[in-house]
Amino acid sequence: MKQEEDVSQRRKVDRSRLLPELARMLDAADMVDAKPVEAQTPEEARASSEIRIRGQWGNKDDLETIETFHIPSAGANIQVRLYRTTGAADTILYFHGGGWVVGSLETHDGPLRALTLATGANILSVEYRKAPEAPFPASLDDAEAALAWLDMHATEKALDGDKLIVMGDSAGASIAAALCVRARNRGRPLFGQVLVYPATDLAHGTESRETFAYGYSISRSTLDWFARQYMSGGVPATNPELSPLLMDDLAGLPPTLLVTADHDPLRDEGRAYAQKLIGAGNDVTYVEWRGTVHGFMMMDRFTPAARQLIGQVAEWCKRRWMG
Repeated sequence: MKQEEDVSQRRKVDRSRLLPELARMLDAADMVDAKPVEAQTPEEARASSEIRIRGQWGNKDDLETIETFHIPSAGANIQVRLYRTTGAADTILYFHGGGWVVGSLETHDGPLRALTLATGANILSVEYRKAPEAPFPASLDDAEAALAWLDMHATEKALDGDKLIVMGDSAGASIAAALCVRARNRGRPLFGQVLVYPATDLAHGTESRETFAYGYSISRSTLDWFARQYMSGGVPATNPELSPLLMDDLAGLPPTLLVTADHDPLRDEGRAYAQKLIGAGNDVTYVEWRGTVHGFMMMDRFTPAARQLIGQVAEWCKRRWMG
């Protein structure tokens, strides 16, 4: 019954302000009686998400060098993937989205190949541990371990750790935001952060979570399910490393590019985080993409906006590195 109600709600939404190709994509999705993520086990959700997310990207760009290996973190070994461009040292440390439960190096392989070519830089993508088997703060601890690994191995890998930009999308952007605060607190300066439609407040509702609760790529019920898995270790949603918007002190953070989609349940908390960063005296570039939905950076098969956003991110990063 719940699944039927959700489908009925999605079919009532007004998509007239979306990019036409995204509206068509979502209209077609409504015709498929797919089991919602929140009605699946984490294992089922991962398997179905791998197929769905990877299917949203078209042809992958060729790169000369892609290296996949493991690094240590909290007594475990986590997988990372290094995308290289010839002769460049500029580096991005990347955390993929997926609600802290799904997503992988593979779901983001297409977009990160494109971003590597667009920036002319190197990207280290991190396969952090997933909830609920490894709830918060495991993913953030893995992110910090990846940063520590870069600090130790940047020279031997011909990477520039001094001008490191940290980036993530969705849940990965939440991890990136919290990592930047941890790095600041221990005196490790970062050169920039790029946050693409981040989740910044798991404790409070927003107007956009209500307005776009159904029918806009990701539902409020799916977001709530992801949050429950991530918080299954018992840490409250008000913990500021879970909800970076609730940080008391956001001063002294690196220059930031923050991107939101205007038809995204997470839109308002992304806006609010940008405003709070600015209020704390940080250099912030805030961009809201009109006619788009959550996850559109992954949707190259359906909309040119995916690669356009990647190009925008690349230009911001290049301006940072060029000084």
